[in-house]
Amino acid sequence: MKRWASSQRAQRRRCGGFTLLEVLVASVITAIALTLGYGAINQVLTNRDRVHVAQQRIDDLQRTMRLLASDFSQADGRSVRDVLGRGHEAAFRADPRGPTLVSLTRGGRASFAADVRGSLERIDYALEGDKLVRIAWPVLDRTQGTQPRRRVLLNGVRAVSLRFLGADRTWVTQWPRADEARLGTRPVGVEITLETDDFGKLLRLVEVPG
Repeated sequence: MKRWASSQRAQRRRCGGFTLLEVLVASVITAIALTLGYGAINQVLTNRDRVHVAQQRIDDLQRTMRLLASDFSQADGRSVRDVLGRGHEAAFRADPRGPTLVSLTRGGRASFAADVRGSLERIDYALEGDKLVRIAWPVLDRTQGTQPRRRVLLNGVRAVSLRFLGADRTWVTQWPRADEARLGTRPVGVEITLETDDFGKLLRLVEVPG
């Protein structure tokens, strides 16, 4: 009976806690598990951020192309006075040698009854460094003091080229063409080539009604 009681007390002492070696092994295993778990979580977060950046970039590209297509497809034949008030600029004007890629009068703008412009708006596009910029003028017939609204549509742009399809189905890079004197003339279509650092060349064809 005494031996049985002594055995029970020894067994309780053994079951009452862990040895130092067991604690050390458990600590090492826990540390390894936490390290692996942190690395996996960190990798997931990094991948999520990369996906978000890539998705934002795609959204910016799509938005830019939609806006270009919208402006060209709603081009209007209304010419504007030049900034000095001495002459008129074509309703649709593009010259690859100039500071702007294209200038055009577009319709379809939401307007209020007191707005003298009605639904028309004058828009310029320019490539400034690697930024594609859309410039919207508050009036059609502006002066030297008129300040536009500038919006950077896209960064990381290597080049932008435009071609214009005439009524005779020939493509040109300048508009109005040398043989076209009417200020209200518009091309039949526009070919947009946009080259970016990450997606290379993107091509879009836009029909110009009217």
